[in-house]
Amino acid sequence: MADSKPVEPEASASAPKAEIPKSAAKNAKPVRPPNPVWKMMGLPNMRLKLPSRNWSIFLTITGTITGLIVYDKREQRRVQKKWSKLVEHLAKEPLDPKSMPRKLTVFLEAPPTDGLRIAQDHFKDYVKPVLVSSGLDWDFIQGRKEGDVRAELAEKIRKERLLSSHEIEEDDPVLAARLTNGSKLYEGPLGDIVIGRNTWKEYVRGLHEGWLGPVTEPPKPEVPVEAAEPAAEPEVIETLPGITVHSSTDDVP
Repeated sequence: MADSKPVEPEASASAPKAEIPKSAAKNAKPVRPPNPVWKMMGLPNMRLKLPSRNWSIFLTITGTITGLIVYDKREQRRVQKKWSKLVEHLAKEPLDPKSMPRKLTVFLEAPPTDGLRIAQDHFKDYVKPVLVSSGLDWDFIQGRKEGDVRAELAEKIRKERLLSSHEIEEDDPVLAARLTNGSKLYEGPLGDIVIGRNTWKEYVRGLHEGWLGPVTEPPKPEVPVEAAEPAAEPEVIETLPGITVHSSTDDVP
């Protein structure tokens, strides 16, 4: 005979029923009263909550701009520190009391359609801290318009060529007195610092004109001025006593 499956006893009616959860209103925590300190200070009740849409846009934009500025300043200081550390050994080198110190030449020119202040700020932010760490002196050649750097550099090179050939004497009284007393010029490369693409073009043209051109500055071409024709004076006609009529050739009869 096949074993019959045991019949499971039905759940008795006396079994305890599942408890019904209480309503959300009863389980909700009571709202904490605001901090009385804010009320005493005259401030509204401040609670932590997510900002609204407009505040989110405002905080995102201002936070992004502030982060970019902070990042730029931090990287600028890092780069300045890096290059200043590479040249700080020059400031510790001993100097010969009978020799002139090394002096660099910095070339600046105003960018096209802009002022010279932009190039000066660039030098102050990125170049000057490195030069100060190196302990070197420098001279400025600044051009406020196109062609100033080229002309001044070419004139400086022509003067050096004339001094080396003893055709002229040094016109700087301080430098002439030092050379007379036995002081020597710095032996070695001095160095030029050119800031800006437009300044670099002027620098190359000045080198070409100074070293490959004539020793004396070529005369500037004279612009012919056409003689202006004298204006025709109006004819004076005497009519009656006390009455004068001025006639002109431009009058239409």
